Amino acid sequence: MLITGGKFCDIRERGVKQIHFIVSDGLSGMKNVITEIYPHAKYQPCVVHVMRNILARVRVQHRNIIATEIKEVFHAKDKQEAEQLFMKFIQKWKNIYPNLMNNLLTIRENIFTYMELPEGIRSMVYTNNALERLFKELKRRLKTMEMCQSEASAEKYLYLLLRYQNEKFLKRKLKNWEYYFQLYREQHSYTKENIHSEVIL
Repeated sequence: MLITGGKFCDIRERGVKQIHFIVSDGLSGMKNVITEIYPHAKYQPCVVHVMRNILARVRVQHRNIIATEIKEVFHAKDKQEAEQLFMKFIQKWKNIYPNLMNNLLTIRENIFTYMELPEGIRSMVYTNNALERLFKELKRRLKTMEMCQSEASAEKYLYLLLRYQNEKFLKRKLKNWEYYFQLYREQHSYTKENIHSEVIL
């Protein structure tokens, strides 16, 4: 938690004055750190991680039906419908999986934050899987080296890999991202003066 707070402080000191939206894999204490350093940021637990966690803790004979029902929750047309389906899901399974359902209720406050975004970009931002794939790729590349001469040489190699990955990602365009993000800014009354120092993570 202290390391996480330090990283966010470093980001702020490097000029990022405000973060709109943060997706996390549910690391303990993350939300508290974010609230302390970026009090106006909206927090979203990674939906894919939530779904995996649910399916990993239910009996095999229930997995297909639960997977279908929880997907319906997260693919609802708006936040109100999602919350109604979510509570229906909780009520249905609370007697069979009381601990799991109670845990889900503890993240209810933030689990549908992504529903506040325009529908066109929700699926682009409700998971941090892209970042996890990047970390796996970095680990894979480092393993092929077998050993590094020093910590500095490993950092240099990682820097070059990240630079290559960044250049590759910069060539991609998310469909209609500019339009939907501008719509989001207008809905939340962001001004031209503060847009330059704001990001979505």
